Amino acid sequence: MIKRGPIVMIVGAVLIIAAFVIAYSVMPTTSSDMGGNFFLGPENLFDSVTEKQRIEPGTTFTFSHTTGTSQVPLMWGLHIFDYKPDDKVSIAISNIFGDKFGSFDEGDSIFIKSFMIPKVDTYSFNVENKGKNPITITMMFSENPEKSKALTDPNSAFNKSIVPLAIAGLLLIIGIIVLVAGIILSVVDWKKGKNQSRYI
Repeated sequence: MIKRGPIVMIVGAVLIIAAFVIAYSVMPTTSSDMGGNFFLGPENLFDSVTEKQRIEPGTTFTFSHTTGTSQVPLMWGLHIFDYKPDDKVSIAISNIFGDKFGSFDEGDSIFIKSFMIPKVDTYSFNVENKGKNPITITMMFSENPEKSKALTDPNSAFNKSIVPLAIAGLLLIIGIIVLVAGIILSVVDWKKGKNQSRYI
């Protein structure tokens, strides 16, 4: 009699092991590539990332980004590294001519927004710390994010870390489902064999 349950369980176990092997092989590489930073950080989704900047309460720091194209979206984001629940920032976007491109009050550690670039220009992002604590932040930029190098370059941190981890997660889910199915089949086959043995 073919033991369906154990065979299916073995397949499920192999998938689970493969998922862990992929995840383990990716983590050390990406950690060293990012200089010890958290390799799943939002910075991996952007083409340009500024240096970390400390902003004291009530003060403003201006980040600048010069675009190379026009009539495409500019995706930008802000990441507060030492975030506390009562941290708040205000961001005002303008260019060298004083044109306004939006102002935002945010209280999250990470937020991402975008606007259409009207022309090649230098855009200023004036970040004011409206909280009670000093904060350490970085700004992130990608022009035309659908064609961003962070997503299309096979050697980018995103494709070298997040994509393999997504595959590993999918394999893990499938492996668990297959393993559970194997256990159920084993129980069913065992009950059938036990019932048949009563009539022998």
